[in-house]
Amino acid sequence: MLWRHLCLVRAWSAAGLVGCTLLGAMAPARADSDEPPPRPEPAVSQTVSVLEARKAGDLKVDVRGFGQDRVKMTLQNTTGKRLSVVLPPGLVASSTAAQGPPAGGGGRGGFQSMGLGSVSNRPGSFGEFRAADSGSSTGLRSVGVKDGKVTPPPSVTVPPGKTVELTVVSVCLNYGITTPTPHDRFELVDVDEYSTDPHVRRALRSLATYGTSHGVAQATMWKVCNDLPFELMLAQAGKLMNPSEIALAARFVTALEASSSTDLVDPAYLQTGRIFIRVAGEGALGRDAERLVRQVDGLKVLGLPVQVYNDGETRPVASPALLLNVVLTGSQTGETRGRVLLSQADSSGQWVPLGKTSFVEGSTVSVLDGPTLARAVDRAVASTFVSLKPGHKGTGTTTFKVENRLPFTVARMTLKAGSSSGAPTVETIGLGVAPGRSGQVALETPTATVEHVELNGL
Repeated sequence: MLWRHLCLVRAWSAAGLVGCTLLGAMAPARADSDEPPPRPEPAVSQTVSVLEARKAGDLKVDVRGFGQDRVKMTLQNTTGKRLSVVLPPGLVASSTAAQGPPAGGGGRGGFQSMGLGSVSNRPGSFGEFRAADSGSSTGLRSVGVKDGKVTPPPSVTVPPGKTVELTVVSVCLNYGITTPTPHDRFELVDVDEYSTDPHVRRALRSLATYGTSHGVAQATMWKVCNDLPFELMLAQAGKLMNPSEIALAARFVTALEASSSTDLVDPAYLQTGRIFIRVAGEGALGRDAERLVRQVDGLKVLGLPVQVYNDGETRPVASPALLLNVVLTGSQTGETRGRVLLSQADSSGQWVPLGKTSFVEGSTVSVLDGPTLARAVDRAVASTFVSLKPGHKGTGTTTFKVENRLPFTVARMTLKAGSSSGAPTVETIGLGVAPGRSGQVALETPTATVEHVELNGL
């Protein structure tokens, strides 16, 4: 698969959810009885891992090529039970498993091997977007945990005796090898079976767990599996991946090499040193700025912990990174005003301007604290640098275009669905909108505004 043959990646994927209604004969209610007729029992699903269910004979799995960004999967339930089939992070559609994969996972067969994302991926995204600070590696491998709550992984429902077809977003693992077609059949394996290289294993499993954009995932796996230089990717960057995605991939590879974990990249490597902050005040507000900057250090803005970058400091930082220059400009009873000047780190680690925004917080500066200031800055930056534009209007829903001007991939957003002060908020997860990219989200409202954006450092 030569670079000039690469086509625009549109990572369409389908969850393949199939409903099943159980109909049963119910005896009619007696005319002299006031009790309502009994309700039918809800369908109960058994949650199974795709590889374990296949091994047990409960599931037949067929995986075929579907271009360079997806594979087509057929799941046949051979039992009398309703199955919720989970595709755990770190699956590979291997073109060479039947003959025995090469030691390093090179897969130099007749066509590409593919690393799988999630069944829930939106176009342009890759992975499950489980919270990077949500628990141990062991827990993340099967079930995500956030704020003490267990979050079930995405699954595909397959009714008893039925067959479900779906497409799963994927990345190429063998640069320069022929793109698989529907005539090419894969063997579905865990990445541990596909490769003995710990970097390949950890990279694919981490990307598929934490989530990112398809461009970041593809650039990473070409580097890790095939040692393709990032400089070559930059020279030929285009629709497949842009320079911002390549920069994110390069920083992930650095974290990959530094992490000592055997399963997933340590989340700390993906979060530390991503967002920096300065706080200053005009005139008499300078003293309050000194107090507030100490209070915001380590708090989260845009989902990532902020680190104080002192005035006059010139040390270079690793790219990509974001600097928030917060300036308090005025205060009166029940109100504090300010502006935020954003800069991003270039390839040499120097700050270059990105843009600006402003905020008004409903607290007098004397009672304003660090967490409140962090929330105000978060809301101002999110609503300015991640925009929503209404597009197609369907029956009761509107499809919005999401545009990202921040230097990190948007993992999730909190949106205000409506224009009134009491309008409800809606959380959208698994967006995977990369820097300089756009995505789509459908909402049951004609208008919406961005309240909060969460980045995961990828």
